Amino acid sequence: MKQKSISFGVVLATLVVAELGVLLAVALTLSQFGPDFRPLAALIVGSLLLVNAAIWLSYPRFQALKESSRRLGLLAEMNVQVSREILVNEDIELIYRTVLNYLFSVFKTATSGSVLVLGTDDCLTFAASRGFSEEFVNGFHIKLEHSFLYQLTEGKITETRLITTEDFSDIRTVLKPENWQYRSVISAPIFVGDRLFGLLNLDSSVDDAYELGDVDIVDRFRTQIEIILLARERYTQDIKRYQVDALTGLFTRRYFEDLFKISLERAIRHQESFVIAMFDVDRLKFVNDNFGHLAGDRMLLFIANALRTACRASDIMGRLGGDEFIACYPLTSVAAMDKSLAGVRSKVRASRLRFADTEHRPSFSYGLASFPDDGSDLESLIASADSRLYGMKSQRAPGFRDTLPFGILG
Repeated sequence: MKQKSISFGVVLATLVVAELGVLLAVALTLSQFGPDFRPLAALIVGSLLLVNAAIWLSYPRFQALKESSRRLGLLAEMNVQVSREILVNEDIELIYRTVLNYLFSVFKTATSGSVLVLGTDDCLTFAASRGFSEEFVNGFHIKLEHSFLYQLTEGKITETRLITTEDFSDIRTVLKPENWQYRSVISAPIFVGDRLFGLLNLDSSVDDAYELGDVDIVDRFRTQIEIILLARERYTQDIKRYQVDALTGLFTRRYFEDLFKISLERAIRHQESFVIAMFDVDRLKFVNDNFGHLAGDRMLLFIANALRTACRASDIMGRLGGDEFIACYPLTSVAAMDKSLAGVRSKVRASRLRFADTEHRPSFSYGLASFPDDGSDLESLIASADSRLYGMKSQRAPGFRDTLPFGILG
């Protein structure tokens, strides 16, 4: 069961009541025992005065501890919320805004705040902001060397700094006078690895709004943003590894299967048809064995690019593994796809890849299956397309030579 904390005000009120009770008792005792009780009464009153003085002196310390506890609680709360948003939200700007909102909860004197991102042109732009007009945000595009932190550190940006009213007398700004309202700023550099990513700024129009202890709090928020960026980068890399085959750039088998489920559900719901195509790179093993796996990878990538170029925006294509590819072509027929892929195959076979002192004519075989005529699920459609693929592979064109000494193919 969670215990409720007792506020300082309640404790103080209880103490005041108790002291009044003691003073009343002293007064009654004095009236009854007379002057003989005066030394003890003086001691009691003096002790109460010392207790009150101690309480008065400790109150600011109590308030500081209370505020520190509140801020650390907000920081811990932000860490939990931001970690959750990294996983469920693709909008990185929304995560930045969450960080800024927590900063404003911590610092009541803040009038504006921003996350600025450093571009390839060495200029800073807003990634997220609070307290600025939309016009100002959209038009903001300044060189890093014009930023407060750059000028304060003479370009040696390494740590979070407090910028005071006195510091601003030495800072040259490119901002217009109507936008120049800062009296206190905490500016924190954001790094990804060793690269400066941008700046986290917390601004106030109040003199001496922040103190050195506040720099540590903002620095913790800065660290959280750096963790966000690293986690986001790793998360994106993990998603990319799940979705995209590293060699060919086609979808992975697992991601293709996920997308196929969506296509199948749509086709069933709208009573549509689609074509599944299976592809096999001809004589890949021969190339690997005779010219090495790098040569085989070149041929795989060449054919994958040729097939991908022929795809429409609605088509889905993936690599099953090894020398096999698969594609789903919505709203078309086997006859139309056979004609289209025959054209792609002819162009591929008219090309040549040079391995050492030989030229190789790349080629692929394919087989097609139609939903719902040839199957109602991916497994049955693959089986039907696979059967036709190997039928094509067995019908090798007479006189077609896929490897010749360099220079013979003209």
